[in-house]
Amino acid sequence: MFATGLLLTSQAIEILNRRYLVKDKGGVPIETPSQMFERVAVKVASAKEDASERKLCQERFYNMMASLDFLPNSPTLMNAGLENGGTLSACYVIGIDDTMPSITKAFTDQAMIEKFGGGVGFSLSRIRPKGSPISSTQGFACGPIEVLKTLSQVGSMITQGGKRDGAHMAVMSVYHPDILEFISCKQEEGKIHNFNISVGVDSKFMNAVEKDRKIHLCWPMCRVAEHGDEICGGRPGRFVLAREIWTAIVDGAWRNGEPGMLWLDRINQDNATPHLGEIEATNPCGEQPLLSNESCNLGSINLLNFVRCSTKKAFPHACEVSCQHKFDYPRYQSVIRDAVRFLDGVVDINVHPTEETQRMNVATRKIGLGVMGLADTFVRMGIVYGSSESMILSDALGDILKKTADQESSLLAAKYGSYPECKERPMRNAWRLSIAPTGTISMIAGVSSGIEPIFALAYKKHNMSAALAGVELEYVHPDLVAELRHRGMEYSSSITRKQLEELGLGHFVTSADVSSGVHVTMQCVWQKHIDSGVSKTINLENSATKEDVAEAYRLAWAGGAKGITVYRTGSREKEVLVSLASAPLKISSDAPFASSLKKFERPARLSGITTKFRTGHGNIYVTVNEQDGKTVEVISSLGKAGQCTGAYIEGLSRVITLAVQEGIPIDRVVDQLQGISCCPVWTDGVLIKSPVDAMARVLSGKMGLNESTLPVQGFSLNGHSNSLISCPECSGNLVIEEGCEKCYGCGYNRCG
Repeated sequence: MFATGLLLTSQAIEILNRRYLVKDKGGVPIETPSQMFERVAVKVASAKEDASERKLCQERFYNMMASLDFLPNSPTLMNAGLENGGTLSACYVIGIDDTMPSITKAFTDQAMIEKFGGGVGFSLSRIRPKGSPISSTQGFACGPIEVLKTLSQVGSMITQGGKRDGAHMAVMSVYHPDILEFISCKQEEGKIHNFNISVGVDSKFMNAVEKDRKIHLCWPMCRVAEHGDEICGGRPGRFVLAREIWTAIVDGAWRNGEPGMLWLDRINQDNATPHLGEIEATNPCGEQPLLSNESCNLGSINLLNFVRCSTKKAFPHACEVSCQHKFDYPRYQSVIRDAVRFLDGVVDINVHPTEETQRMNVATRKIGLGVMGLADTFVRMGIVYGSSESMILSDALGDILKKTADQESSLLAAKYGSYPECKERPMRNAWRLSIAPTGTISMIAGVSSGIEPIFALAYKKHNMSAALAGVELEYVHPDLVAELRHRGMEYSSSITRKQLEELGLGHFVTSADVSSGVHVTMQCVWQKHIDSGVSKTINLENSATKEDVAEAYRLAWAGGAKGITVYRTGSREKEVLVSLASAPLKISSDAPFASSLKKFERPARLSGITTKFRTGHGNIYVTVNEQDGKTVEVISSLGKAGQCTGAYIEGLSRVITLAVQEGIPIDRVVDQLQGISCCPVWTDGVLIKSPVDAMARVLSGKMGLNESTLPVQGFSLNGHSNSLISCPECSGNLVIEEGCEKCYGCGYNRCG
């Protein structure tokens, strides 16, 4: 009944083998990818009572996944059809009331959800401020931040379904008295290391910022935001300038990408069940605002599979450049309908961690159908990401997605009944759409993530199979390879953006080529068609200013976004610490190369050469002084650097100087420093991975080494790692994309 020939890349097969396929007690896969899709299709279709309908759904669901037209979220692929499998939902939201039973129950529910394989979002807004009196104990409240720290500790104890670290979101209303403490709670990295945080704001707050007015912080909150004499129904609190809070939000986002912002008023305008309560929080990546105990039942359509050539049924990578490529809208609509049926079936068969989550998911039957491969679709059709043409196509694709999904959910309601809490027009699912992170499933499909630009056109992959563990393989975008070969050329890592444009390949753009304004605009184009939310990271250059961050937030608000997350390349402190710690300079008195030379006495004058390199932290000036033809001193300074970064560079220069003066060969020093990564940038066609890497290049030049001696690793061609957070599986660098951390090297992803 089921075909077995699948078009999977070697990386997709490796990811499936390591993470998705059923294994025996020894960890060896005992099912094939085809059998996995069959297992999932049979289980999801089992909800249909009619035998002929069940068989038809099995075939359609299988074909949809096996052809990579559509893939459900990771928990569904991993767990559907297994006797003791976990939940099929990717994530949940838990509300916390201001009572000890509610707070402690949140800890327990969190643990159960993560044990079952789900991430969790929390609202902290209902918890009384720090220092508030507690009448029952005559004591004072610890406040929501202490509760958040405990939630973080619970998350550290339990991995999601035993397969990956838990993902979390904490949201606090901008009107909560502890909001400023919340905004700064992650400045000391590591204390709350497994949470994203977002501030819940509204249009009144944004207007107050624009007009430089005050808002009232009080608890319980009543959302009266405008400046004036009214004090929230007589509740105690304090008035503060909205701009003070706005500045703190922007400063935090500029510093390390947090907090994000959520426009809760817009979210609740689309709340299909307002009688059940207000939505106060989202799932970990922000694309699913949910009521307490609701979950994400997600899946994504692979847009690239619907691009067709005018002369062939399907577009191969070797297709002629002159071909006209069009989007197959009728087939797109057909897959949308099947995908809605699939996700509705997931709701029927799903098993949830708690009674409350089971009840709420049956009551609202929310699903989240989204897309992936948008950037690859643009490339295949010769469209530049961010151009007016790309926005027009996105608008059309989003419009069809919404209308078709709504129609199908309405038809399902006519046949099987509306969701139990439906009060308006007949609909099977309270919400139908969501642009969710597709990190791992997009790698299985072999396409770009969600609606993000292509992150890199070329990069190193880590082969994690037992036979080839640790082997690095070079990935180059297959369409770029095909286009170059059509022109009689082969790909080279030295190719530049200018050369691509001269060859007529300017549509091969990466995230680094896309401005923050384009990122925001693309998100807003899709958001107007999506009833829940859109998961997208607005990437900024390391040199971006706080005003750049503020402008991105203002654009998102003006454009109708429901939330926004920005990330400035290389902005998290621990990234620098990790990179430096990864290759420490070792100096030991008993080392075989230790010298017995007498102490170096520096003369009043030394001669040397100063070399300038552009780095992600500004220009670095490295002076290498010599005596009798030998390096005896290294002095470095970093222009426009923060005091801490400048201190690191000065300290490292002193250690290098001490090392060479003690007789340690310069090549040993270079070996320790080269390749250390932090905010990589391209300078005259050379990838400078960090100020430390620049210093190594200067020192290697003193040894007469050429460029080939210092291999360029990692991402290339203007696409590079935007963070240096280490991947827990392959020790490569994670990237920040779709509001989540992922590794292009081995396929690891925190969010599915």
